[in-house]
Amino acid sequence: MSNKVKVFFVVIVGIILVAIGVFASYMLVQRFQTDQQSVFTQEEMIKTDIVVVTRDLFLGHTLTESDLKLSSIPVENAPRNALTDPAAAVGKIIKTDLIQGEMLLEHNLADPTKNNQDLSFILGEGHVMLAFPADDLMSRESMIQRGDIVDIFATFTQEVKTIGETSTEPTEPETRTFTVDTMQKVSVTAMVLEVIEEEGTESETKLLPGQTATETIVGPKARIRAYLLALDPQDALVLKHLKDTNAIFDIVLRAPTSTVQFDLTPITEEYIIEFYGLEILP
Repeated sequence: MSNKVKVFFVVIVGIILVAIGVFASYMLVQRFQTDQQSVFTQEEMIKTDIVVVTRDLFLGHTLTESDLKLSSIPVENAPRNALTDPAAAVGKIIKTDLIQGEMLLEHNLADPTKNNQDLSFILGEGHVMLAFPADDLMSRESMIQRGDIVDIFATFTQEVKTIGETSTEPTEPETRTFTVDTMQKVSVTAMVLEVIEEEGTESETKLLPGQTATETIVGPKARIRAYLLALDPQDALVLKHLKDTNAIFDIVLRAPTSTVQFDLTPITEEYIIEFYGLEILP
């Protein structure tokens, strides 16, 4: 190889090395500037605390402290109606399903200060809310609670036409008494309570299993005035008709996991006579 070729080769390699050095220096400067800008942006970013849910929740759920926590996010990412205080949501009911970590917004909550507590928001589109009187013994003893599954029995009188021996004979209406199961597997959506301010006595206060009289808390009591039931509109009409015609209702409590549809026979005078083997006296 001649000296000229060697010199040319050395010059080319030198130029390449210088170019690589310049490029590497440029990249280092750019990276340094980007890191500095990122640190500056993080230091200058303003954050705010918003309320999020700690687990999956479903429509109609009443919020507790354990369902809520604060989470810090950039202020520009926080919706205008996001809640910032968990205490403002405790005790309220949600109007939609929420997933774990989802922000809680003001319009997600039913307002408990309203007379109906926004209960219409937890109704399905095919249901109506009916106020049902709490006049039976189970209700007077405060045995039914919100969320319980119940059946509603009713006894009522109804005029029916007796069938003659031939179809040409006139028939006279007869008043008969029937006892039927009007509704099954009804969920108590809410209750209307009347608070009794006067103090009770130990003899009037119900003891819990394992509780002694000295452990009984004596204070104001609450009387159930009515149940709010979410029903199919046709079922609501049936209950209204029976209520307006002075039917006598009794509520029976089911197991909370019960899904059985009972096949019951309406009770009449003839059924009782046959069931107990009674004879009609002359």
